[in-house]
Amino acid sequence: MSSLEVYILTYNRADYLRESIESVLASSFKDFTLTVVDNCSTDNTRQVVESFADPRLKYVKHDQNIGGIGNINSAIKMAAADYIVLFHDDDKMHHDMLKTEYEYLERFPQVGCVSCLNTNFFEDGSEADTITDFEGEYKIFTGRELFDAYFEGRHNTVCPSIMYRKKVLDAHDLIFDPNVGPCCDIKLLFDIERYGDGVMTVNKCLMYTRRHKGQDSTMNYFTMHIELYDFLVKDDYYGPMLREKKSWGNMKYRDFSKALASLEIKGERDRDDLRRYEKMLRGSCGGSAADRFKYTVTVTAAKLMPGLARKLYYKVKKGNA
Repeated sequence: MSSLEVYILTYNRADYLRESIESVLASSFKDFTLTVVDNCSTDNTRQVVESFADPRLKYVKHDQNIGGIGNINSAIKMAAADYIVLFHDDDKMHHDMLKTEYEYLERFPQVGCVSCLNTNFFEDGSEADTITDFEGEYKIFTGRELFDAYFEGRHNTVCPSIMYRKKVLDAHDLIFDPNVGPCCDIKLLFDIERYGDGVMTVNKCLMYTRRHKGQDSTMNYFTMHIELYDFLVKDDYYGPMLREKKSWGNMKYRDFSKALASLEIKGERDRDDLRRYEKMLRGSCGGSAADRFKYTVTVTAAKLMPGLARKLYYKVKKGNA
């Protein structure tokens, strides 16, 4: 029987961590170990973990903060099981997530990892609708199918929903590359496909993603994806593939430059920082001359007439609501 290890990566989120641990330990699949890897928290994380009397639960705390990506990679390096899950400290899993994904990895040895659908839940207790990208029980991406699907908006996988086949990671020294930025989990999926293993998605919602203001994917969604595109376009392997997608690049420039301009109008990020990201986006995705001109006009207005620009922005936003 194949072995399974689940890791919860955490830093100063004791208030959310309890629910995350509870959801994992309540899994219908029972034969696994759960290790909380603490990135040198200063809150009561240790007390939360030690309040559980479950022999499957372990606790590891780093002596110093090694960064979020470093913390994830430390879990990959310490893992010795056949299959591993790298879970988030603020999310929850369905009780059948481990069982379902484990069975698929057992059933399909050509698959390097398997994920599931997820739904978002919010602080007020509400949930978003689950979005499916395909019909059928599951889909296996091979060759460059995942890369194409992702950049055409036909694939969306969240990192904590993934169960990895550890020997595939080990065979190619695959980790979360810190040079990519926060979206390094996406690049890892591309790498699994690149080296010849399938990337599977199960057409079931078995994962609940908490949305709150304190998470990277909420605060930095646009900038973290721009960093991903910038890395890929400079990569010898992925660069030519990305540059093929001119229409996709123009679309992404249009959508993301609008988001960057809105952040500048609202004054929510440093202006120079936002301009740097627009330049990065322009280099990786291109963008039509018209969309580049619109961005330039918008940010110039935001700089010269910030009050008027903000007033017009909220008026248009209200009209589109």
